[in-house]
Amino acid sequence: MVFVNSDIIAAIATPPGQGGIGIIRISGAGSFAVGQRIFVRAGKGKNAGKIFAENYHPKARHLYYGFIIDSEGRELDEALISFMPAPYTYTCEDVVEINAHGGVVPLGNILKLITGMGVRLAEPGEFTKRAYLNGRIDLLQAESVMAVVNARSAGGLYSSIQGLKGSFSRELALLGEELLDLLAEIAADADFPLDDLQPADYCLLQERVERLRERGALLRRRGVRGRILQEGLKTVIAGRPNVGKSSLYNLLLNEDRAIVTAVPGTTRDILTDFINLKGIPLRLMDTAGLRRHGDAVEQIGMEYSRRAIDSGDLILYMVDLAAGIDREDIWIYENLPREKGQALLVIGNKIDRPRLVTKEALASFFPGDEVVEISAMTGEGMEDLEEAIVRQTFSGEAGGAEGALVLAVRQALLLDALVSCLDDGAAAMANDYPPDVVAIDLQQAYTKLQNLLGKELPGDLLDHIFRNFCIGK
Repeated sequence: MVFVNSDIIAAIATPPGQGGIGIIRISGAGSFAVGQRIFVRAGKGKNAGKIFAENYHPKARHLYYGFIIDSEGRELDEALISFMPAPYTYTCEDVVEINAHGGVVPLGNILKLITGMGVRLAEPGEFTKRAYLNGRIDLLQAESVMAVVNARSAGGLYSSIQGLKGSFSRELALLGEELLDLLAEIAADADFPLDDLQPADYCLLQERVERLRERGALLRRRGVRGRILQEGLKTVIAGRPNVGKSSLYNLLLNEDRAIVTAVPGTTRDILTDFINLKGIPLRLMDTAGLRRHGDAVEQIGMEYSRRAIDSGDLILYMVDLAAGIDREDIWIYENLPREKGQALLVIGNKIDRPRLVTKEALASFFPGDEVVEISAMTGEGMEDLEEAIVRQTFSGEAGGAEGALVLAVRQALLLDALVSCLDDGAAAMANDYPPDVVAIDLQQAYTKLQNLLGKELPGDLLDHIFRNFCIGK
């Protein structure tokens, strides 16, 4: 084990504000001495009211009850304190944790006392950074810490915890081993053409490259699912004015957030809220009604709507079954963006009223897209709608939430680059390029994979990654 820093650091590890308990964490060689100097035990025994003797060794991971005292012996707070020796701690260093009363004043006084003894305040993410640099976790696991903290759903939390346990790291390590084996075989054929080593069978080599490409593509799809679980599926309710978009928005939220009137064009701006639908977080957006023409204010609202639709993951396109399907509905539908891979769900609303469009006719207007009929007024059909949204979220793939990968932005970008290199390698093989040329793409893929695992990273990038963590983590 290599310890990378001799500084003793400290920080408040619990959220700011008032609470029953607040925790201060101290890490580094010498942290035990700091803890022993500021704590006296309570009780009636012979050690009550005394600080630890210099030659006393506190029991590991044992909670001591007493008081935090300043240099003049004044009690600052009632507390529990524990001493955790290296290397079996979060940072792999000696760690002291003080459980005091939560609140700005008591925790601030204790932290001020500690920093007056040569201990410095921890930088954002420094505890996790030390855990990474001391070899307890790899970079992917370190980044999963913030994914756990920021989880928006049970599925996102589950996926983040799997990353924290190292499942993604192990998958990448296996992929890296196969890449290295393939590169070694290609290099051997290139370096020893006259020896007994037989040339690699080109078709077999092509199959191996294709399998690697497919595995990389699967990881990328799982990363997309993880982004949905972590950030929320950007779900945009769209349609012409007065089809019931705001009513559906309120129904899904279970509260009256959007103004609903019989006057077309009431919604002029974008309304956004997060909801959790059957374990899937949705970033739900109510948009202004779309039509070909409108006044100046309507045009601004419609421009906002188009931008929201362009960036959406799922479009809930609504039509009014009581008013019928007209040319405006078809024009809007035909101009919805489909080239970016957005999922689309057609919703026929107002089945509580006399309808002008049958279920069969509705499906014929929008062939190839799933159609659901509801009443945003009475709630009829909402169970079918929710199930359809879940199906659209993961495009019918099995193990959608369970197989998701919650990735940091850095990880997602590098994974995209890795898969692109594998795509290029597979395309080169399909076009009968020589193996040593294909090896260039495979080598680039391996470099991206190493970067993903946190190897060969410049120091300033490492600092940037941990700078986004909270102070006490």
